[in-house]
This record gives sequence, structure tokens and C-alpha cells, in this order.
Amino acid sequence: MSYVWSSIAVVAAILVSGALRAAFAPLPNLSMIFLVAVLFAAVRFGMRPAIFASVASFLAYNFFFIDPIYTFRIAEAHEFLALAMFLVVAITTSALAGRARDHARVADKARAEAEVERVRNTLLASISHDFRTPLASILGSATSLIDFRDKLDAPAQADLLAHIKEEAEGLNGMVGNLLAITRIDASALEVRRDWIDLREIAERVVTAARKRGATQTLRQAIPADLPLVRADAILIEQALTNVVGNAVLYTSPDAQILVDAAAGSQIVSLRVTDDGPGISAELLPRVFDKFARQRGADRRQGTGLGLAIAKGIVEAHGGSIAAESPVSNGRGTRIVMTLPASEKRP
Repeated sequence: MSYVWSSIAVVAAILVSGALRAAFAPLPNLSMIFLVAVLFAAVRFGMRPAIFASVASFLAYNFFFIDPIYTFRIAEAHEFLALAMFLVVAITTSALAGRARDHARVADKARAEAEVERVRNTLLASISHDFRTPLASILGSATSLIDFRDKLDAPAQADLLAHIKEEAEGLNGMVGNLLAITRIDASALEVRRDWIDLREIAERVVTAARKRGATQTLRQAIPADLPLVRADAILIEQALTNVVGNAVLYTSPDAQILVDAAAGSQIVSLRVTDDGPGISAELLPRVFDKFARQRGADRRQGTGLGLAIAKGIVEAHGGSIAAESPVSNGRGTRIVMTLPASEKRP
């Protein structure tokens, strides 16, 4: 395909040169137009297509613009010298431009590899830090049960077991997020669409957040007549769980968190709004990036991947996600997940 486009560039040079000669004849140095075609091939496709364009330009320039035209004969010695110099300059230019392109490509690749390595190191550091605390807590509680079970009364044992269960659930959630972000980055997220009721999903997410110990006032106000959407119920629930969990993480224990929704002609918007301190202006443009964290967050609560995963899930459904902050009176955050509305409700 690179040679096809290089040929098209040479044909374009022929047409432009012919039009200029017809309008301003006689016009010297039309060969410069062919050099543009050579440079295009070199910068866009590399050295070999550029050399092909150089030879094609040499032949085309000779055939169409050097007397006698429409032949490859050269009547004047100075014309032969000009053509020879053109070919040398074209090939040299194409070689230099192509080499520069190759060097640049090796450098877009080196930077990409460095970014991958940076993300990998950040991920490993995040995992080691975020997993260490709950694992230590589980180990401590389990050790207490093993070593002091006879000395602990039933409520104390139940409390330790509940603590182990809570920390294990938190670890399970973090592992799930890590697996999800891996699938998203690999474009391997499998979306199994079916008719789903966002109201039911919101109720499950709110109930689960309360069971996990959220002290904020959590409520959902999704209209009963909200249209069903075709989406993956498990993935949408995970996305909403991450967004609600993020609101719980960054608001005070007595904050208000509302999950509601609205329907448009072609979209359904699922919203999570809190009255917390809001997202800083510095963080807001990159709040959906991996490992983005608000200052002051409790690192024990997650890996900084929640909103990035929510974004990947929503976009895999053909939707979009956005953050608004502040919401009212200089405070609050609203995350809006917009999904395509289905044409018909079953």
C-alpha cells in the first residue's frame, strides 16, 4: 500500500506541474514539485517507498517535461545533467528523510516501552502497598484466633472472623479490578449484552456498600419507568460499584451519596453524586487515568484503578463517562455514565 500511495504522490506532482506549466509557461524548476512527492513518501512510509518515488519522479519528469516530451530521450546535455542531479538529490533526500523517520519510530517505540515499564512498576508498587495492609490484618486476626481461641469469648471470635471476611472481600475486589484493567488494556473485555434494569443494579450496589461498612447516607432514586438497556449486567454493576466506592472513599462518614438516572431520546445516564469536598482542579482532567488519586485518600481502600475501570467498561458498551466538580456551593462530585438507549423495550 505504501508504494501505491507513493505512486499517487508522483501522479499528483505530474498534474500540479502540468497545470503550473500551462498557466505560467515557461516555468523552470518544476522538479521541486516532484521532490515534494519524494519527501511525502519518505516521511510517511520510509526509505524504500521514497527511493521508488525518486525513480518514478525522475522518469515522469523526463517523459512529461524535458524536451522532447513524451519520450525518454534527452536532447540537451544540460538537461541530462539537471535530471541526474535531480535523481541524486531525490534519492539522498529520501534516504535522509526515511532514516529520520525510522529513528523517530524507534524513539515513539522506546517511549512506549518506557511508559509500559513505568505503568508496570507503578502497578507493582501499588499492589505491594495496597495488598500488604489487608493481608497483615487477616494474618493478625487469624493468628489471634489460632493462638488465643480458648481465651477469647464468642463475640470476640465473631468479631475477628468478621474482620477477616471484610478484609478478604476487599482483597477480592482489588484482584477483580486488576484483572479487569488487564482485560481492558488488552482490548479483551468481553461484553455479554442482555436486557438489564439499572434500578435493580443500583439497589444491589447501594446495599452492598452499606454491608461493607459505608456510613454515608446512600440512596438511589432511579425512576421505575427508566428504559431497560442492553448491556452486560456484571460489568455495569462493577463499574457502578467502583464509582460508588470512590464516592465513599473520598467523602466524610456523614456525607450524602445519591445514585440516580435519567433517560434521553437515545441515551440513558446513570449518575452518582456526593456532597464531599470535590475533585481538585488539578486532578479533574485526569481523574479517569490509571492510578489517579485524590490527595488524602486512604491507600488501603484500593489500587487507584476504580474510575479507570469504570471508564473502560462504559466505553466498551459504546457509552461515555464524565466527571463534574464542584456540583453545588463549591462542593461535591458527580460521575455521569452515559449508555446508548435501546430502541425498543421488551
